[in-house]
Amino acid sequence: MELTFSNLTKKYKDKTAVDALSITLTPGIYGLLGANGAGKTTLMRMACGILNPTSGKVLFDGKDTLSMGENYRDLLGYLPQHFGYYPVFTALDYLLYIAALKGLSAGAAKVRANELLELVSLQTVAKKKIKTFSGGMKRRLGIAQALLNDPKILVLDEPTAGLDPKERVRFRNLISNISKDKIVILSTHIVSDVEYIADIILMMKEGKLIHQGKPSEITASISGYVWECRADPMQAEMLNSEYTISNLKHEGNADMLRIVSEHKPTENAVQTEPTLEDLYLFYFSEEKSVMERKRRSTSENRERNN
Repeated sequence: MELTFSNLTKKYKDKTAVDALSITLTPGIYGLLGANGAGKTTLMRMACGILNPTSGKVLFDGKDTLSMGENYRDLLGYLPQHFGYYPVFTALDYLLYIAALKGLSAGAAKVRANELLELVSLQTVAKKKIKTFSGGMKRRLGIAQALLNDPKILVLDEPTAGLDPKERVRFRNLISNISKDKIVILSTHIVSDVEYIADIILMMKEGKLIHQGKPSEITASISGYVWECRADPMQAEMLNSEYTISNLKHEGNADMLRIVSEHKPTENAVQTEPTLEDLYLFYFSEEKSVMERKRRSTSENRERNN
């Protein structure tokens, strides 16, 4: 089973949201990382046939998904960032309604809906109205509706937005448990959502795919760019204004800083192993990156003049 994006491009007037992106996905969990505006949602909507590409194709096992029509949609499960629901519906009624839209028979729909409510731990509130649900409960219901047709391709766009840490952990465990024999695309800007469950990380920036690979493989690309150092509060404040700080921990009268930088930030800084979050910050902390380049350029000019 393969899902292929072939030179996929989407343009809106003078903006290119997705720029000639090509990749083939096979069963597994793909973590799609990128800052807001990177093109993640546009890519997901094209993958689901909601948006037509300006050019390029989405192929399933070599077939153009647009020409497959309903046969392709039957393979899909989709959870948008803001999924629609009827607040006065109960959880069970909502799933039965969505199941009817997806063409399940009444008997099969009832069995499947109850199975999924148990899977997402909502069986005890199956007959309560959705308007009484917490944000986490609504997201779990969203997952249940995406799984009603037992999809081969599961697309999740910012699925944990607004959830507390406990709900995010529950969500990640759920995705891991249901991912067997499926292509799961989990789009997010929350690194921890994919760091431990994604088989492959796809990183997008300005509509382009800038990295792909296992987490350990792509973090190796910034090996030597992550530093740890101790600093007094005044120095820490200065470093925070000039560099990308991925972590700051107070230790007595000093601070321990984790800094992402191409160059050694202080004399006492030592290199440390990079994480996926470090990689993300390296590519998406633009303002501080610009400041660092300016600082480095000024320093180099000063050295040349001397």
